[in-house]
Amino acid sequence: MPKPNKQHLPWSRYLPPGLTLCLGVGLSVLAFILIWNWENKRREYEFNRRIDDIAIALERQLNTDLDVILALGDYMKTSTNVERSSFSRFVSRPLAIHSSLQMVAWSPLVTDAKRQEYEAQGKIEIDPRFQIVEKNTLGDLVKTSPRLEYFPLYYVDPLAENQTVLGLDLASQPRLQTIIEQARDTGEITISPNTPLAPVDDGIKLIPGDHSGLGLLAVVPIYQNVTQPNTIASRRNLLQGFVLGVFQLKNIFQSSFKGRNTEYINLYLSDSTPKKNDLSTPSPNPGSQNFQLPIEKNNFGILYDPNNQQLIPPENQLKRIAKLNCPIEDHDNSEYQPCRRSLKISDREWSLYILTTPEFRKTQKHWRSWGSLVMGLLWTLIPVTYMLTALDRTTQIEKLAEETATQAEKLQQAYKQLELEQVKSEELLLNVLPGPIAQRLKADEHNIADTFAEVTVMFADIVGFTELSARISPSELVGVLNDIFSAFDHLADKYGLEKIKTIGDAYMVCGGLPVPRVDHAEAIAEMAIDMQQEIRKLSVDHNEAFSIRIGINSGPVIAGVIGLKRFIYDLWGDTVNIASRMESHGMTGCIQMTAATYDLLRDKYYFEKRGTIHVKGKGYMTTYLLLGRKGFEPTKLFDHP
Repeated sequence: MPKPNKQHLPWSRYLPPGLTLCLGVGLSVLAFILIWNWENKRREYEFNRRIDDIAIALERQLNTDLDVILALGDYMKTSTNVERSSFSRFVSRPLAIHSSLQMVAWSPLVTDAKRQEYEAQGKIEIDPRFQIVEKNTLGDLVKTSPRLEYFPLYYVDPLAENQTVLGLDLASQPRLQTIIEQARDTGEITISPNTPLAPVDDGIKLIPGDHSGLGLLAVVPIYQNVTQPNTIASRRNLLQGFVLGVFQLKNIFQSSFKGRNTEYINLYLSDSTPKKNDLSTPSPNPGSQNFQLPIEKNNFGILYDPNNQQLIPPENQLKRIAKLNCPIEDHDNSEYQPCRRSLKISDREWSLYILTTPEFRKTQKHWRSWGSLVMGLLWTLIPVTYMLTALDRTTQIEKLAEETATQAEKLQQAYKQLELEQVKSEELLLNVLPGPIAQRLKADEHNIADTFAEVTVMFADIVGFTELSARISPSELVGVLNDIFSAFDHLADKYGLEKIKTIGDAYMVCGGLPVPRVDHAEAIAEMAIDMQQEIRKLSVDHNEAFSIRIGINSGPVIAGVIGLKRFIYDLWGDTVNIASRMESHGMTGCIQMTAATYDLLRDKYYFEKRGTIHVKGKGYMTTYLLLGRKGFEPTKLFDHP
């Protein structure tokens, strides 16, 4: 049997798969670029947070350690005569807590006239071999040659580990002399990184037993009176001595970064900003008391490897290397370095540079962007292949579609008509019953009755309605009632409350059912306030002095559907009765509520206590009048005696 000739499709039929292919490839490439950039931004954000956390931790640790020396300085300033035992007791706890604190010392100013007195007192109080010493040209500690004043290390803790520096005259070392003179003339704590303090070949070593000698020396000047001198001359004249603290940088780094992510990075800490000088302009005459020696900046740099927990001497041009190795995109400002953070240490600004290791680059994968590109191309090929295959069957499908179009149109019209009738039935049922109750009735549930532990019930009654009905025609009366209750219905919908029924000129609404809600009392209060506003507007519209009484109560109720014909969703319980009494025993234009509702609303609304009234069937009850919402100027919503 010969095969039928294959029908050739017009070229326009190939436009959809072609456009789909182009669009799919284009969107896949666009998604690839966007996700690639997002991954880079996300890594930059996470890296910024990471180095911010590291910088804050290091800054906090340095300042916490330096606070120990400042506290000791305050102690020395306020104490008239500090003995060796008192000094040791004061510094024992900081030495035990701060692992980076290697040594704390007190260096008094000793004049040449009092040298023998201090040495004799030191032999009694500190060590029998105590004397003021300095280092000679051979590097040995010898007795200090006579000079006008000395600054010996008098109290040293812990003494056992720092025995070699006991009695060392700080003024005998040029670097240390510069540091203490700077502290003396500025009156502030002076920090000297990488400063030695124990005898070695080229000077003194900072930390005994640590051959790297990488640490910090903090010096605080102590003056004779508590008030800080404000001139160089007064600071020099009133100088009493110095409090010194020696810190190990390695321990500072380890304490700061404990529990933090420091993988694949090295840290370069640098003090590159000169200390701000707030002193008055010094006299050019070296013999003047206000003459100030040039202050050394004490710039330094140290590289720390967190992975090996080692301090490494920095390389040349390390700042430029840190900028080149920064994984964050550089800023237009050539002086801005995204991998640099400024640390406020005492009154100096230090810099922390983050250097990434070669392993860091290997962890930066763009698998999301590549994955999105591959998935996008695959999802593009699937519909394109399907569309090309479906083109061969297009003719048969179109023919079948034409045959069924008329029948489908008729079915659609019948379905729409059915939907309209169903919507009308639903609306009619929802006008009679709440939505959840209507659904239960449609599910053929009988004897619908529920207990609600906490709801708020409100009754509102139009005052003077009987007199009004005698003055106007029945049609006008029904029109007025319709306007008032329609306005109340809109408010009930606005606040998600359930209208229960109207009885003559009385309106009943409840909050907290059939779906419980925690703010049922607040919703009722809002509606009651708005009802007062609505009744005023309706009074103007109808040229009648309308007013209402409102009664509110909160508590448990039983709710259910009663009857077989013209059934109604109604409430029963003492809570309902009391709410009705609140309305009937209320005052014209007032919102009266029980203490139960008042307890739920007193933190959010203004109230006026009406007092104790006699309620039929309940005896005496304390009631409250709602005035308005808190947060606004409290105004009475009504006038009453």
